[in-house]
Amino acid sequence: MFSRFRKKRKIKRTLKDLNLQKALGRASSEHYQKYQKTTQEIPWEDLKKRAQAIREKNADRLPELIERFSEEAERAGASVYRADTPEEALLVVQKIVHQAKAKLIIKSKSMVSGEIKLNSFLEKEGCQVVETDLGEWIIQLAKERPSHMTAPALHKTKEEIAEILSRHLGRPIQADSQEIVRVARQEMRRHFTQADIGISGANLAIAESGTLVIVSNEGNARLVTSLPPVHVALVTTEKFVETMEEAATLIKALVIASSGRKLTSYITFITGPSATTDIEKEHIIGVHGPREVHIIILDNGRLALTEDDDFKKILNCLKCGGCMLVCPIFQAVGGHVFGGPVYPGGIGTLLTAVTRSPDDTSDLLDFCSDCKKCEDFCPVGIPTGELLLRLKEAKKSGMLERSLSLFIRHKAWVENAARIARILQKAWRRDGYIKGLPFSWAKGKRFPVLKKMEATLPLNKTGGPKIYLFQGCLVRHFFPEILESAARALAHFGCQVVSPPDQVCCGAPSLHLGDRQAVKALADQNLESFVRENPDFILTVCPTGNSLLRHHYPKIDERAAFWSERVHDFTRFMVSRGYFPRTSGGGKKTGLYYHYSCHYLHELKAHDEPVKLMKALGYALSPWENPPACCGFCGVFSIKNPELSAHLWGIKKKKITESQASLVATDCPGCLFQLRASLKKEGLPVRSFHSAEILAQSIKNRPEK
Repeated sequence: MFSRFRKKRKIKRTLKDLNLQKALGRASSEHYQKYQKTTQEIPWEDLKKRAQAIREKNADRLPELIERFSEEAERAGASVYRADTPEEALLVVQKIVHQAKAKLIIKSKSMVSGEIKLNSFLEKEGCQVVETDLGEWIIQLAKERPSHMTAPALHKTKEEIAEILSRHLGRPIQADSQEIVRVARQEMRRHFTQADIGISGANLAIAESGTLVIVSNEGNARLVTSLPPVHVALVTTEKFVETMEEAATLIKALVIASSGRKLTSYITFITGPSATTDIEKEHIIGVHGPREVHIIILDNGRLALTEDDDFKKILNCLKCGGCMLVCPIFQAVGGHVFGGPVYPGGIGTLLTAVTRSPDDTSDLLDFCSDCKKCEDFCPVGIPTGELLLRLKEAKKSGMLERSLSLFIRHKAWVENAARIARILQKAWRRDGYIKGLPFSWAKGKRFPVLKKMEATLPLNKTGGPKIYLFQGCLVRHFFPEILESAARALAHFGCQVVSPPDQVCCGAPSLHLGDRQAVKALADQNLESFVRENPDFILTVCPTGNSLLRHHYPKIDERAAFWSERVHDFTRFMVSRGYFPRTSGGGKKTGLYYHYSCHYLHELKAHDEPVKLMKALGYALSPWENPPACCGFCGVFSIKNPELSAHLWGIKKKKITESQASLVATDCPGCLFQLRASLKKEGLPVRSFHSAEILAQSIKNRPEK
């Protein structure tokens, strides 16, 4: 309880930090624009598929690749060490430092050095440790930890950075990016030339040649690995690839995802210590570069993941950090709140569970809104949101979560509770909304009222394809008009429509509460309903329900594979079949803002269909923002994190207001819940509807077939 209170207090403080919000906003926007431009100029999706295939192939061969790399690296003159734990890795570093009698150690950016707490260890050994990456140096001077994988000082504005450098150097430094870089270059030069040891990480390690691959922009990595007489490289066991060609593909994917550029400034390949054969072709080690290269291969729990078909996908990670810059939660609070002690963000939560303990992720799992943006972005196909749900399941839910999931699992309990709630809500009903509920998460909010399902189905019993309309909980209890609208539209175009009362919740709430058994029980009931009705198509009016029926059910019940191919989104189905009246072309209707739900856009990838439908119905669509903003509903997430939900809604509200549209459409009942409740609370003169409602109304106004 105390931990949860501290977390909420930290979230509130972070959301009020204007400098942090400014820094995160600048960084994510700048990155996304560059990324969008570059990926439109190259076959990005093809590159992602090739990169994912390489990582998945090599994940099953890591011990073999590590062994071959070690042999080739030693043949090239490097010393290779294996360390199963951080303690073992530190002992190797200690031995190297003592042998070199090192006092000054310079480092290139290395997250694994943070994983083993290397800096504090070396300082206890009497060494001066200097980070040479600009962001890492700033964080080191600020005595903070990095907030991002590739941009450690992402949470700092240039004004804050100038203040930090001014304090360190004892003279005023201008809050100008060019000046900050000039000062850093000037200050670092003496460290590069005087250092006894240079320590780096490695982005990849090539087995066929024993080669380390280091990607950087600043040039500091080359100086760290070439000027000091001793180079120590820390490499984790998932970094290994077989060939140079594989490395080249992964480098391209890494650079684009991390920086938005086609290629970074420096890509360094290191195969053993510096050497020459210029004197009678004799091989002499130690010329202008290091005389010694020491490579420490650290596992720390990684290879054990290869035994799990799902969790081993974590090993695909290239540490590009791009997933965080598209994550709405990371954009709101940064890596110091959403992330582990070393690795930030959703992927950082997974890496924390691997390299430390699942117990260290307890306060982090509820941060993920499961928007799927990170999964859609990831250059190597890591299903981060899904794996976080698996981790939540493995950790076991608390008593409250288990009780809620158990309640949802029993349809009779839900129906009885809904009947009681429809009576009780009268005490809080104001202007068609519920207001003033006595719960902290409901403070100041208005909610749509609970309604009774009145639809009479089936419709149009003969002829046409048989359509099973899957309701979902929000539609069944709050928005039955969506189901009625969808049914009327389908019947108008000659479809047989059924929506039997024996269907139950899709299981999404239980999935996000960590109760997969409840999901399995609910799936069983819905699959039995499908069998009884034997429809030609199963249409959903909720993208989350669509995801459960199509993707999750086949993983937990073998019968679902047959039905999953018949599952379609309502709007996508109607557009694909031309089931909508066309406008006569005489003038435009009310200006309309279309809100993409996160699952609709990033999991269903249904970008064009809603636009086609609304334009065909004659609406003038407002330009949509790029990237589309999350509305903050996110199901269970919004109840557990009301402050974050409100923050995300504030961003979405601004976008809607700026559009000057008087009508908002969406294809997600959850988003509609947020839109109707929040727009009413704000007193904005904007109405919101599901696409099915707008389509049904257009058909009613133009009844011709």
